[in-house]
Amino acid sequence: MKLSRLSTVAISTAIMTMSGFMVVGTAQLLPTDKVSEKADKEICVEADTDIVLKDTAQIEAVAKDIVQAIQPQELLDTLEQNVTKEEETLEVTETEEEAKEEVSEYADKFMVNVSEYLNVRASADENSEVIGKLYAGTGGTVIEKGAEWTKISSGNVEGYASTQYLVFDKDVEAMAKASGAIKATITGESIRVRKGAGTDFGVWGLVFTDEVYTVVSSEGEWIAINFEGETGYISADYATVKLSIPAGITIEEELEQIRIEEERKRQEELERQRKIEEAKAEAKRVAAASQFVETVQTSPYNLTEDDVYLLACLVHSEAGYEPYEGKLAVANVVLNRLNGGYYGDTISDVIYAKGQFSVVPMGRLAQVLAQGPNAESIRAAQEAVSGVNNVPDYASFRSCRVANYSSYNNYTIIGSQVFFN
Repeated sequence: MKLSRLSTVAISTAIMTMSGFMVVGTAQLLPTDKVSEKADKEICVEADTDIVLKDTAQIEAVAKDIVQAIQPQELLDTLEQNVTKEEETLEVTETEEEAKEEVSEYADKFMVNVSEYLNVRASADENSEVIGKLYAGTGGTVIEKGAEWTKISSGNVEGYASTQYLVFDKDVEAMAKASGAIKATITGESIRVRKGAGTDFGVWGLVFTDEVYTVVSSEGEWIAINFEGETGYISADYATVKLSIPAGITIEEELEQIRIEEERKRQEELERQRKIEEAKAEAKRVAAASQFVETVQTSPYNLTEDDVYLLACLVHSEAGYEPYEGKLAVANVVLNRLNGGYYGDTISDVIYAKGQFSVVPMGRLAQVLAQGPNAESIRAAQEAVSGVNNVPDYASFRSCRVANYSSYNNYTIIGSQVFFN
Protein backbone atom coordinates (compact mmCIF):
# COMPACT_ATOMS: atom_id res chain seq x y z
CA MET A 1 0.00 0.00 0.00
CA LYS A 2 1.42 3.39 -0.98
CA LEU A 3 0.92 6.15 1.60
CA SER A 4 0.75 9.84 0.74
CA ARG A 5 3.05 12.28 2.50
CA LEU A 6 0.15 13.60 4.58
CA SER A 7 -1.00 10.03 5.36
CA THR A 8 2.44 8.87 6.45
CA VAL A 9 2.96 11.80 8.81
CA ALA A 10 -0.50 11.36 10.33
CA ILE A 11 -0.11 7.60 10.80
CA SER A 12 3.44 8.01 12.06
CA THR A 13 2.34 10.44 14.74
CA ALA A 14 -0.48 8.17 15.85
CA ILE A 15 1.65 5.01 15.96
CA MET A 16 4.57 6.60 17.73
CA THR A 17 2.26 7.95 20.39
CA MET A 18 0.66 4.54 20.85
CA SER A 19 3.98 2.67 20.94
CA GLY A 20 5.71 4.93 23.42
CA PHE A 21 7.85 7.12 21.16
CA MET A 22 7.79 10.87 20.90
CA VAL A 23 9.20 13.39 18.40
CA VAL A 24 10.48 16.61 19.92
CA GLY A 25 12.47 19.70 18.86
CA THR A 26 14.78 18.71 16.05
CA ALA A 27 13.09 15.36 15.49
CA GLN A 28 14.65 13.23 18.28
CA LEU A 29 13.16 9.75 18.54
CA LEU A 30 13.70 7.99 21.92
CA PRO A 31 12.85 4.47 23.06
CA THR A 32 10.66 3.99 26.09
CA ASP A 33 13.51 2.66 28.26
CA LYS A 34 14.90 6.19 28.40
CA VAL A 35 11.76 7.52 30.01
CA SER A 36 12.10 8.55 33.66
CA GLU A 37 10.24 6.41 36.11
CA LYS A 38 9.09 9.53 37.95
CA ALA A 39 7.03 10.61 34.98
CA ASP A 40 4.36 7.97 35.59
CA LYS A 41 2.15 8.50 32.49
CA GLU A 42 4.08 11.53 31.21
CA ILE A 43 6.88 11.13 28.69
CA CYS A 44 10.13 13.03 29.23
CA VAL A 45 13.06 13.17 26.82
CA GLU A 46 16.70 12.83 27.98
CA ALA A 47 19.47 14.72 26.32
CA ASP A 48 21.48 11.70 25.21
CA THR A 49 19.26 10.20 22.49
CA ASP A 50 19.80 6.90 20.78
CA ILE A 51 18.48 8.08 17.40
CA VAL A 52 18.54 11.58 15.92
CA LEU A 53 16.51 12.13 12.75
CA LYS A 54 17.33 15.34 10.94
CA ASP A 55 14.48 15.75 8.43
CA THR A 56 10.90 14.78 7.76
CA ALA A 57 11.75 12.14 5.18
CA GLN A 58 13.77 10.18 7.73
CA ILE A 59 11.00 10.48 10.30
CA GLU A 60 8.48 9.11 7.81
CA ALA A 61 10.69 6.18 6.82
CA VAL A 62 11.40 5.11 10.39
CA ALA A 63 7.81 5.59 11.45
CA LYS A 64 6.59 3.47 8.56
CA ASP A 65 8.90 0.61 9.52
CA ILE A 66 7.74 0.77 13.13
CA VAL A 67 4.08 0.87 12.10
CA GLN A 68 4.41 -2.14 9.88
CA ALA A 69 6.25 -4.05 12.62
CA ILE A 70 3.86 -3.49 15.49
CA GLN A 71 0.44 -2.80 13.89
CA PRO A 72 -1.90 -5.00 11.89
CA GLN A 73 -2.66 -4.19 8.25
CA GLU A 74 -6.31 -3.48 9.15
CA LEU A 75 -5.29 -0.45 11.24
CA LEU A 76 -3.18 0.93 8.43
CA ASP A 77 -6.08 0.58 6.00
CA THR A 78 -8.45 2.33 8.40
CA LEU A 79 -6.10 5.24 8.95
CA GLU A 80 -5.50 5.58 5.20
CA GLN A 81 -9.25 5.59 4.50
CA ASN A 82 -9.86 8.33 7.06
CA VAL A 83 -7.17 10.53 5.58
CA THR A 84 -8.50 9.91 2.05
CA LYS A 85 -11.98 10.98 3.14
CA GLU A 86 -10.60 14.18 4.62
CA GLU A 87 -8.74 14.96 1.40
CA GLU A 88 -11.86 14.28 -0.70
CA THR A 89 -13.94 16.49 1.56
CA LEU A 90 -11.39 19.28 1.13
CA GLU A 91 -11.43 18.86 -2.67
CA VAL A 92 -15.28 18.96 -2.79
CA THR A 93 -15.35 22.11 -0.67
CA GLU A 94 -12.83 23.82 -2.94
CA THR A 95 -14.81 22.75 -6.04
CA GLU A 96 -18.03 24.17 -4.58
CA GLU A 97 -16.32 27.47 -3.80
CA GLU A 98 -14.96 27.70 -7.34
CA ALA A 99 -18.44 26.98 -8.75
CA LYS A 100 -19.92 29.77 -6.66
CA GLU A 101 -17.33 32.21 -7.96
CA GLU A 102 -18.07 31.27 -11.59
CA VAL A 103 -21.86 31.83 -11.37
CA SER A 104 -22.88 34.49 -13.93
CA GLU A 105 -25.07 37.44 -12.99
CA TYR A 106 -27.34 36.27 -15.82
CA ALA A 107 -27.74 32.74 -14.40
CA ASP A 108 -31.27 33.23 -13.08
CA LYS A 109 -32.36 35.93 -15.55
CA PHE A 110 -34.47 35.81 -18.72
CA MET A 111 -35.57 38.10 -21.53
CA VAL A 112 -38.38 37.73 -24.06
CA ASN A 113 -37.64 37.04 -27.71
CA VAL A 114 -40.73 38.58 -29.33
CA SER A 115 -41.43 41.51 -31.65
CA GLU A 116 -44.42 42.85 -29.70
CA TYR A 117 -45.35 41.19 -26.40
CA LEU A 118 -45.72 37.84 -24.60
CA ASN A 119 -48.63 36.99 -22.30
CA VAL A 120 -47.99 35.95 -18.71
CA ARG A 121 -50.62 33.51 -17.43
CA ALA A 122 -51.84 32.55 -13.97
CA SER A 123 -50.92 28.89 -14.48
CA ALA A 124 -48.97 26.72 -16.92
CA ASP A 125 -51.86 26.46 -19.34
CA GLU A 126 -52.56 28.42 -22.51
CA ASN A 127 -56.23 28.67 -21.52
CA SER A 128 -55.54 30.16 -18.09
CA GLU A 129 -56.08 33.83 -17.25
CA VAL A 130 -53.69 36.42 -18.68
CA ILE A 131 -52.37 38.35 -15.68
CA GLY A 132 -49.65 40.39 -17.34
CA LYS A 133 -47.57 41.14 -20.42
CA LEU A 134 -43.89 41.07 -21.26
CA TYR A 135 -43.22 43.55 -24.06
CA ALA A 136 -40.23 43.27 -26.41
CA GLY A 137 -36.98 44.04 -24.58
CA THR A 138 -38.32 43.16 -21.12
CA GLY A 139 -37.30 40.34 -18.79
CA GLY A 140 -36.85 39.38 -15.16
CA THR A 141 -36.04 36.49 -12.84
CA VAL A 142 -36.58 32.77 -13.47
CA ILE A 143 -38.38 31.08 -10.58
CA GLU A 144 -38.76 27.63 -12.15
CA LYS A 145 -37.77 26.73 -15.69
CA GLY A 146 -39.79 24.08 -17.53
CA ALA A 147 -39.77 22.54 -20.98
CA GLU A 148 -43.01 24.24 -22.06
CA TRP A 149 -43.75 26.80 -19.35
CA THR A 150 -41.44 28.81 -17.13
CA LYS A 151 -42.51 30.48 -13.93
CA ILE A 152 -41.14 34.00 -13.91
CA SER A 153 -41.11 37.21 -11.90
CA SER A 154 -40.90 40.58 -13.65
CA GLY A 155 -41.82 43.83 -11.94
CA ASN A 156 -45.19 43.20 -10.30
CA VAL A 157 -45.92 40.23 -12.57
CA GLU A 158 -45.44 36.68 -11.31
CA GLY A 159 -46.78 33.85 -13.43
CA TYR A 160 -46.09 31.51 -16.31
CA ALA A 161 -44.70 32.33 -19.76
CA SER A 162 -44.12 30.08 -22.75
CA THR A 163 -40.51 28.85 -22.58
CA GLN A 164 -40.04 28.88 -26.36
CA TYR A 165 -40.25 32.69 -26.39
CA LEU A 166 -37.69 33.21 -23.61
CA VAL A 167 -33.89 33.35 -23.61
CA PHE A 168 -31.75 32.44 -20.63
CA ASP A 169 -28.24 32.67 -19.14
CA LYS A 170 -25.56 33.86 -21.60
CA ASP A 171 -28.18 34.59 -24.28
CA VAL A 172 -29.62 37.19 -21.91
CA GLU A 173 -26.27 38.96 -21.84
CA ALA A 174 -26.15 39.14 -25.65
CA MET A 175 -29.73 40.39 -25.90
CA ALA A 176 -29.23 42.88 -23.05
CA LYS A 177 -26.25 44.40 -24.86
CA ALA A 178 -28.14 44.55 -28.16
CA SER A 179 -31.21 46.18 -26.59
CA GLY A 180 -29.27 48.67 -24.46
CA ALA A 181 -30.33 47.13 -21.14
CA ILE A 182 -26.85 47.47 -19.62
CA LYS A 183 -26.51 50.90 -18.03
CA ALA A 184 -23.67 52.93 -16.54
CA THR A 185 -24.45 55.27 -13.65
CA ILE A 186 -21.95 58.10 -13.21
CA THR A 187 -20.41 58.28 -9.73
CA GLY A 188 -17.94 61.12 -10.33
CA GLU A 189 -18.87 64.80 -10.20
CA SER A 190 -17.69 65.92 -13.64
CA ILE A 191 -16.21 63.23 -15.88
CA ARG A 192 -14.75 63.69 -19.37
CA VAL A 193 -16.20 61.56 -22.15
CA ARG A 194 -13.34 60.76 -24.50
CA LYS A 195 -13.36 59.77 -28.16
CA GLY A 196 -11.28 56.66 -27.48
CA ALA A 197 -10.22 54.38 -24.64
CA GLY A 198 -7.37 56.47 -23.26
CA THR A 199 -6.47 59.89 -21.89
CA ASP A 200 -4.68 60.76 -25.13
CA PHE A 201 -7.98 60.93 -27.05
CA GLY A 202 -10.08 64.05 -27.53
CA VAL A 203 -13.18 64.88 -25.45
CA TRP A 204 -16.80 64.72 -26.61
CA GLY A 205 -18.11 66.44 -23.48
CA LEU A 206 -18.83 65.94 -19.78
CA VAL A 207 -21.12 63.68 -17.75
CA PHE A 208 -22.24 64.29 -14.18
CA THR A 209 -23.13 62.44 -10.98
CA ASP A 210 -26.15 60.07 -11.14
CA GLU A 211 -26.61 60.46 -14.89
CA VAL A 212 -27.34 57.13 -16.59
CA TYR A 213 -26.07 56.07 -20.03
CA THR A 214 -26.41 52.98 -22.21
CA VAL A 215 -23.28 50.83 -22.21
CA VAL A 216 -21.86 49.85 -25.60
CA SER A 217 -19.08 47.73 -24.11
CA SER A 218 -17.30 47.41 -20.77
CA GLU A 219 -13.83 45.96 -20.60
CA GLY A 220 -10.77 46.83 -18.56
CA GLU A 221 -10.28 50.41 -17.37
CA TRP A 222 -12.72 52.07 -19.82
CA ILE A 223 -16.46 51.89 -20.38
CA ALA A 224 -17.86 52.69 -23.84
CA ILE A 225 -21.22 54.51 -23.63
CA ASN A 226 -23.72 56.03 -26.03
CA PHE A 227 -23.10 59.76 -25.60
CA GLU A 228 -25.43 61.98 -27.64
CA GLY A 229 -25.40 59.53 -30.54
CA GLU A 230 -21.64 58.99 -30.42
CA THR A 231 -19.58 56.24 -28.79
CA GLY A 232 -17.74 57.85 -25.90
CA TYR A 233 -15.38 56.41 -23.29
CA ILE A 234 -15.33 57.07 -19.56
CA SER A 235 -13.02 55.77 -16.85
CA ALA A 236 -14.41 52.68 -15.10
CA ASP A 237 -13.34 54.24 -11.79
CA TYR A 238 -16.13 56.82 -12.02
CA ALA A 239 -19.15 54.72 -12.99
CA THR A 240 -21.01 51.58 -11.98
CA VAL A 241 -22.27 49.16 -14.62
CA LYS A 242 -25.49 47.31 -13.96
CA LEU A 243 -27.94 45.12 -15.85
CA SER A 244 -31.20 47.08 -16.09
CA ILE A 245 -33.74 44.96 -17.93
CA PRO A 246 -37.17 46.66 -18.28
CA ALA A 247 -39.92 44.80 -16.42
CA GLY A 248 -43.27 43.51 -17.59
CA ILE A 249 -46.59 44.94 -16.46
CA THR A 250 -49.74 43.53 -14.93
CA ILE A 251 -53.03 43.85 -16.78
CA GLU A 252 -54.14 46.38 -14.16
CA GLU A 253 -51.01 48.46 -14.77
CA GLU A 254 -51.56 48.32 -18.53
CA LEU A 255 -55.17 49.48 -18.18
CA GLU A 256 -53.99 52.37 -16.01
CA GLN A 257 -51.39 53.33 -18.60
CA ILE A 258 -54.07 53.29 -21.31
CA ARG A 259 -56.29 55.52 -19.18
CA ILE A 260 -53.45 57.98 -18.57
CA GLU A 261 -52.57 58.07 -22.28
CA GLU A 262 -56.19 58.69 -23.27
CA GLU A 263 -56.44 61.50 -20.74
CA ARG A 264 -53.24 63.03 -22.08
CA LYS A 265 -54.61 62.97 -25.63
CA ARG A 266 -57.89 64.49 -24.45
CA GLN A 267 -56.06 67.32 -22.73
CA GLU A 268 -53.94 67.90 -25.85
CA GLU A 269 -57.07 68.13 -28.00
CA LEU A 270 -58.66 70.56 -25.55
CA GLU A 271 -55.51 72.67 -25.66
CA ARG A 272 -55.47 72.57 -29.46
CA GLN A 273 -59.09 73.69 -29.64
CA ARG A 274 -58.38 76.45 -27.12
CA LYS A 275 -55.52 77.76 -29.25
CA ILE A 276 -57.71 77.67 -32.36
CA GLU A 277 -60.40 79.70 -30.60
CA GLU A 278 -57.77 82.14 -29.36
CA ALA A 279 -56.38 82.48 -32.87
CA LYS A 280 -59.86 83.15 -34.27
CA ALA A 281 -60.52 85.75 -31.59
CA GLU A 282 -57.17 87.39 -32.30
CA ALA A 283 -57.88 87.40 -36.04
CA LYS A 284 -61.21 89.14 -35.42
CA ARG A 285 -59.57 91.70 -33.16
CA VAL A 286 -56.82 92.37 -35.69
CA ALA A 287 -59.30 92.58 -38.55
CA ALA A 288 -61.43 95.02 -36.57
CA ALA A 289 -58.37 97.19 -35.96
CA SER A 290 -57.34 97.03 -39.61
CA GLN A 291 -57.59 100.39 -41.38
CA PHE A 292 -59.85 100.31 -44.39
CA VAL A 293 -58.07 101.70 -47.43
CA GLU A 294 -60.15 103.05 -50.27
CA THR A 295 -59.05 102.11 -53.75
CA VAL A 296 -57.81 105.16 -55.65
CA GLN A 297 -56.99 105.98 -59.24
CA THR A 298 -53.52 107.40 -59.83
CA SER A 299 -51.57 108.23 -62.92
CA PRO A 300 -50.65 105.28 -65.10
CA TYR A 301 -47.06 104.00 -65.23
CA ASN A 302 -45.00 104.06 -68.40
CA LEU A 303 -43.61 100.52 -68.29
CA THR A 304 -42.56 98.04 -70.94
CA GLU A 305 -44.31 94.75 -71.57
CA ASP A 306 -41.35 92.97 -70.00
CA ASP A 307 -41.78 95.06 -66.82
CA VAL A 308 -45.47 94.22 -66.64
CA TYR A 309 -44.72 90.52 -67.21
CA LEU A 310 -42.08 90.52 -64.45
CA LEU A 311 -44.55 92.27 -62.11
CA ALA A 312 -47.30 89.72 -62.93
CA CYS A 313 -44.87 86.84 -62.21
CA LEU A 314 -43.99 88.33 -58.81
CA VAL A 315 -47.70 88.71 -58.00
CA HIS A 316 -48.28 85.06 -58.89
CA SER A 317 -45.26 83.95 -56.80
CA GLU A 318 -46.30 85.92 -53.69
CA ALA A 319 -50.11 85.79 -53.90
CA GLY A 320 -51.04 83.09 -56.39
CA TYR A 321 -53.62 81.59 -54.03
CA GLU A 322 -54.85 84.88 -52.55
CA PRO A 323 -58.08 86.64 -53.58
CA TYR A 324 -57.87 89.11 -56.44
CA GLU A 325 -57.72 92.10 -54.06
CA GLY A 326 -54.65 90.53 -52.46
CA LYS A 327 -52.98 90.12 -55.85
CA LEU A 328 -53.72 93.77 -56.73
CA ALA A 329 -52.30 94.89 -53.37
CA VAL A 330 -49.03 93.00 -53.95
CA ALA A 331 -48.63 94.63 -57.39
CA ASN A 332 -49.20 98.07 -55.84
CA VAL A 333 -46.64 97.46 -53.04
CA VAL A 334 -44.03 97.05 -55.78
CA LEU A 335 -45.19 100.22 -57.55
CA ASN A 336 -45.31 102.17 -54.26
CA ARG A 337 -41.67 101.20 -53.67
CA LEU A 338 -40.80 102.27 -57.21
CA ASN A 339 -42.37 105.65 -56.50
CA GLY A 340 -40.38 106.00 -53.28
CA GLY A 341 -37.10 105.39 -55.10
CA TYR A 342 -35.44 103.72 -52.11
CA TYR A 343 -35.25 100.26 -53.70
CA GLY A 344 -34.27 101.35 -57.22
CA ASP A 345 -35.49 103.14 -60.32
CA THR A 346 -36.90 100.20 -62.26
CA ILE A 347 -39.35 97.35 -61.64
CA SER A 348 -36.44 94.93 -61.91
CA ASP A 349 -34.40 96.88 -59.33
CA VAL A 350 -37.27 96.85 -56.84
CA ILE A 351 -38.11 93.17 -57.28
CA TYR A 352 -34.49 91.93 -57.12
CA ALA A 353 -33.42 94.23 -54.26
CA LYS A 354 -31.43 92.19 -51.75
CA GLY A 355 -33.42 90.62 -48.90
CA GLN A 356 -36.83 91.94 -49.95
CA PHE A 357 -38.99 89.35 -51.70
CA SER A 358 -38.31 85.82 -50.40
CA VAL A 359 -39.56 84.16 -53.59
CA VAL A 360 -36.44 85.45 -55.37
CA PRO A 361 -33.71 83.58 -53.44
CA MET A 362 -36.02 80.56 -53.02
CA GLY A 363 -36.22 80.18 -56.82
CA ARG A 364 -40.01 80.43 -56.88
CA LEU A 365 -39.98 83.57 -59.07
CA ALA A 366 -37.69 81.92 -61.62
CA GLN A 367 -40.11 78.98 -61.91
CA VAL A 368 -43.08 81.29 -62.58
CA LEU A 369 -41.05 83.30 -65.10
CA ALA A 370 -40.41 80.04 -66.99
CA GLN A 371 -44.00 78.73 -66.72
CA GLY A 372 -45.92 82.00 -66.91
CA PRO A 373 -48.29 83.69 -64.38
CA ASN A 374 -52.00 82.91 -64.03
CA ALA A 375 -54.67 85.13 -65.54
CA GLU A 376 -55.63 86.94 -62.29
CA SER A 377 -52.00 87.85 -61.63
CA ILE A 378 -51.66 89.34 -65.13
CA ARG A 379 -54.89 91.28 -64.69
CA ALA A 380 -53.80 92.60 -61.27
CA ALA A 381 -50.43 93.77 -62.69
CA GLN A 382 -52.07 95.51 -65.64
CA GLU A 383 -54.69 97.21 -63.44
CA ALA A 384 -52.08 98.40 -60.95
CA VAL A 385 -49.94 99.83 -63.77
CA SER A 386 -53.02 101.64 -65.09
CA GLY A 387 -53.25 103.48 -61.75
CA VAL A 388 -55.76 101.42 -59.68
CA ASN A 389 -54.24 101.29 -56.17
CA ASN A 390 -55.99 99.60 -53.20
CA VAL A 391 -53.02 100.14 -50.81
CA PRO A 392 -51.71 103.61 -51.73
CA ASP A 393 -49.73 104.19 -48.48
CA TYR A 394 -48.27 100.70 -47.88
CA ALA A 395 -44.86 99.51 -49.03
CA SER A 396 -44.66 96.21 -47.15
CA PHE A 397 -46.66 93.03 -46.65
CA ARG A 398 -46.32 89.60 -45.06
CA SER A 399 -48.30 86.54 -44.04
CA CYS A 400 -50.71 87.06 -41.15
CA ARG A 401 -49.16 83.96 -39.52
CA VAL A 402 -45.92 85.81 -38.82
CA ALA A 403 -47.25 89.34 -38.53
CA ASN A 404 -46.32 91.55 -35.55
CA TYR A 405 -49.22 94.03 -35.56
CA SER A 406 -47.95 96.00 -32.59
CA SER A 407 -44.97 97.18 -34.64
CA TYR A 408 -47.03 98.57 -37.53
CA ASN A 409 -48.17 102.18 -37.72
CA ASN A 410 -51.11 101.30 -39.96
CA TYR A 411 -52.13 98.10 -41.63
CA THR A 412 -54.89 96.40 -43.56
CA ILE A 413 -55.61 92.68 -43.91
CA ILE A 414 -56.49 91.22 -47.29
CA GLY A 415 -56.93 87.46 -47.45
CA SER A 416 -54.16 85.84 -45.40
CA GLN A 417 -51.75 88.75 -45.83
CA VAL A 418 -51.31 92.03 -43.95
CA PHE A 419 -50.17 95.22 -45.75
CA PHE A 420 -48.58 97.89 -43.58
CA ASN A 421 -46.28 100.83 -43.11
